[in-house]
Amino acid sequence: MAKYKTVADALRKQITRGDYPKGGQLPNQNELAEKFDTSRVTIKKALDLLSIEGLVFSIQGSGTYVKKNIRQLSETGIKIGQNIGLTHQIGEQTELVNKVLAFNVRFPRDEECKYLMIKKESPVYEIKRLRVINNKPYSVEYSLLPVELVPNITLGILEHSVYDYIRQDVGLIFGGNQQFIKAAPPNDEDRQYLSCKDNEPVLEVTKIMFLENGRPFEYSKVRHRYDMVEMCFNDTQHE
Repeated sequence: MAKYKTVADALRKQITRGDYPKGGQLPNQNELAEKFDTSRVTIKKALDLLSIEGLVFSIQGSGTYVKKNIRQLSETGIKIGQNIGLTHQIGEQTELVNKVLAFNVRFPRDEECKYLMIKKESPVYEIKRLRVINNKPYSVEYSLLPVELVPNITLGILEHSVYDYIRQDVGLIFGGNQQFIKAAPPNDEDRQYLSCKDNEPVLEVTKIMFLENGRPFEYSKVRHRYDMVEMCFNDTQHE
């Protein structure tokens, strides 16, 4: 595990068990670097991850603080549509398995060009994964990523964390995302991979992920079992 994720995991535990009170200030980056025997760069990456998760916020020139609604945030279940990816949402005691169902490179269709803001001549990775949590099917994920932006994806990467690869190895900085969420009847693949019955709906999330500069880098459609996910929308402002 990358050092910054080890630091983030340790701080997350300390925050959720109350070592740092709600609204309280964390030690500064130099103190944390000394405590975890690492660099300030690693500490910043760990704090950025916790900020994305909605656990802390930073005030320029003052420091990093624990959010006052930390208990409500920590007690909610798996949330959909966030930028951190499923790998970082689940706890240490949760087993996540990614089964690659399809992986190829092709040219995008007209609608996909519009969503990804690319030309028809720009190849994309077409990926389909079944995500299984604690031996229970969680979701079927269909993703398109421009080869130009995210090169050298392998089966090994798909079996672990694509977002970690994009952030750490490719060096891209995530921005926001746009989501479209709806309930849908199960299709044949939902029945096959998610073990859905005919009367069990799925929650379908269509998402466009953007880089910090506003450029789209992923267009995805994820179909979740209705009983394995919840929607939780939090205002990330600290006030």
